[in-house]
Amino acid sequence: MSFGYAARLGWVLTISCILITGIIGLYAYRASNDLLVAGAIEALSVNAVVMKDRLSALRRNVARDLGVLANHPSSRAVLQQNQGRPVADVEALFKLLMQQNPSYLQIRLITEHDFGLELVRVDRDLEDLVSVTGDELQEKGHFLYVSETLKLKSGEIYISPIVINHERGSHAGLHQPTSTFATPVVDNDGRVLGVIVLNLDLNNAFHALTADLPRHFRHFLTNQLGDFLIHPDPSRAFGFDRGQRILVQDEFPATAALIDSATVNNIVETQTNDSEGHSLVTIFIRDTDPMFFGANTLFLGVGAPRELVLVKADEMGRTILVIIGAISFGGVLLAVALARYMTLPINRLTDAVRHFEVNRDISALPTERTDELGQLACSFLDMQNKIRQQFEQLQKSNAEMETLAQHDALTGLFNRRKLDETLECEFARSQRFENAISVILLDIDHFKSVNDIFGHQVGDAVLRHLSDELKGQIRETDMLGRWGGEEFLIICPGNDLDGATMLAEKLRRIVRECEFPMVGRRTCSFGVASRHPGERENELIARADAALYQAKRQGRDRVVQANGAERRVSS
Repeated sequence: MSFGYAARLGWVLTISCILITGIIGLYAYRASNDLLVAGAIEALSVNAVVMKDRLSALRRNVARDLGVLANHPSSRAVLQQNQGRPVADVEALFKLLMQQNPSYLQIRLITEHDFGLELVRVDRDLEDLVSVTGDELQEKGHFLYVSETLKLKSGEIYISPIVINHERGSHAGLHQPTSTFATPVVDNDGRVLGVIVLNLDLNNAFHALTADLPRHFRHFLTNQLGDFLIHPDPSRAFGFDRGQRILVQDEFPATAALIDSATVNNIVETQTNDSEGHSLVTIFIRDTDPMFFGANTLFLGVGAPRELVLVKADEMGRTILVIIGAISFGGVLLAVALARYMTLPINRLTDAVRHFEVNRDISALPTERTDELGQLACSFLDMQNKIRQQFEQLQKSNAEMETLAQHDALTGLFNRRKLDETLECEFARSQRFENAISVILLDIDHFKSVNDIFGHQVGDAVLRHLSDELKGQIRETDMLGRWGGEEFLIICPGNDLDGATMLAEKLRRIVRECEFPMVGRRTCSFGVASRHPGERENELIARADAALYQAKRQGRDRVVQANGAERRVSS
């Protein structure tokens, strides 16, 4: 081979080397972009769920405080006597709660008589708490938070829509975003005497919820119609209060299905430009709490600027360019001097690239060489390892998210979503092969009294203890999960009604003899149902729920079959 031919071959090999490494670099850059965006979406989803859980906890804390106030003897005494020492006691109790909760703007005790007259009212005025008395107390019976709350039962909570507060005499709460919570006050005979009303400062509460989240995240909150309540641009919040409709559906079109239909997924991912033209990666999630009455649906959004998400991708792009440059320079020197000698190793590298692109497996490379080709192989191996590590990390993160999505955080059992999926699959298999399938629905008798007397932490401990007891008593083919609240569901594939009833009776006796922490012995009621021909899974669950309800009505601590038959042992 003449020198000219070797040179020409060297140039051909050099160009080929540059093209190959360029393709690898472009693939790596695009892959890193996709991984970073996927990781950002995962982080945003986690933060959205965290915000939803915190908002739910905030509502329940307010509901707990309202329950304390509504059940306090002094509140009843004021509504029955409207004078004397009880008024001062209620005012002191209101002020104590407002001192502990800076987001509480106003607490009122309102009678059902006298057109909903305020009997006790404490307002927040800047840093002070003001007791309103005399002629400044107003009639509020025409407001929905009074008239609708008077229709509720003891312990039920009404939530008003989040609006700008224009009520006269509300001190620090005037012209501020406010959510009103209310609960009835009843006497020992169950007669409604009045209501406790608490006004919550939305801005203060939301700031506390998001204080420890990443600073570059942008947060959104809308009502059930899509009107912005919280927006990074304050001028776009509460447009309806100014006669405008500024909707999340207009700014983020992908949320339209989430807003308009309760049947779509609870989480929507969207990548679009915000009102200022910045590209955002955003997650929106529905927040509905069925334990409250009134405006109980909100939509939370968490977004991050796309350019911040892709900062690391730019760093990787520069690194890839440096690697490509180094490989190209080494390829020129080696191709000119050793064109024929390098033909085989370069082919090996090309094959390794193609194999890695298809199978994600790292093939054997000539890393044992001490020349530039060996350096090229080592650089490529490092790049493969980095990309593979990123891919494995993504798979691991997805697996962790899948585990979190399928398990209940309190008990470690399968959650409602996983139970629904499993029941659908097992139900289809039962219909296909004409096998029996049964379900057992159970809950703890008088569980509300556990929370009311011992507190929610003890209630949580009882739920965990019960789940541990149940897990050890079922078959490996059965699935146990938390259906909701204190209710548990057991799916029994291949088990007919009698078999499932025997299992439920066994569990009932075990629970009955179990010592629960702090509360001693407790009992459970069971509803058992087995599939009927032509029946759907939701109908099976409905029959089991009806059987559970019948067990409750018949005195609790018993097993009731969905067909009406009952099995129990004497207490």
